[in-house]
Amino acid sequence: MRIKYLIVICLVILSSSLYGQVIDSVDMNGGDSVVLEIVEDQEEYQPSEEEKEIIPESEEAKSLVKSSEELLSYINLLRDKDSLIYRFVIFLDQEEINLVSEGESTSLPISKKFDIIFYPNTKNIMYVREMILNENQAWDYIYERVFDEKGQTKIFVRQYSTFNSFCAEVAFERSEYYFDDKSEIIKKTYEIFDEQHSPLNIQECWMEREVYLMEKSLNEITLKYNFPLDNIEIPSNEIRKRNFEGGEN
Repeated sequence: MRIKYLIVICLVILSSSLYGQVIDSVDMNGGDSVVLEIVEDQEEYQPSEEEKEIIPESEEAKSLVKSSEELLSYINLLRDKDSLIYRFVIFLDQEEINLVSEGESTSLPISKKFDIIFYPNTKNIMYVREMILNENQAWDYIYERVFDEKGQTKIFVRQYSTFNSFCAEVAFERSEYYFDDKSEIIKKTYEIFDEQHSPLNIQECWMEREVYLMEKSLNEITLKYNFPLDNIEIPSNEIRKRNFEGGEN
């Protein structure tokens, strides 16, 4: 019994000694501490090699990339003309997706905006643009998806902006992913630039990247977002052409 008591007493003394050493290692007068060093290590910025990776297209992929680029150019032309685009929003602290009528405005804060473009004469979605807004109602993240007529993702575009990059008043990142029919990446671009589109050095910028999902098909994003498409009327080719040429939505 005495031996057991001695063992317990020794353990108590040893624990107290170790506790004292830990307390001593933390300078209560504001000096460096083990805990603070660990936190600093965790906050040290390491640029994502995957995000800033560039994958040039192969000779075999040139035709696929070209057709996808032409589709994206057509979509960008429609967006520039503000034509044939259907807009949806999710209000802050809500989950429901709401169709926004032409000219409609709201004073309610918005968490996400969507632009959707359809293939002619169908409700087959060609393009989905998702804009994530911050508390100032300015965009932080934009994700664009371009789908072929079978619903496979051909292009995924990620854009990111931040005012807290330390390398520019506003810094932007843009990555473009191109996919083949097997959903394999056949081209990947990356650029980082300021508000004048002048290139920046990623090593000098803080970009607090988010975790995001690249949907490989239209089915994946429609399962994620149940867009209310039932009451949408798709214009005929004649109306589409007139709207496109006239720049009316």
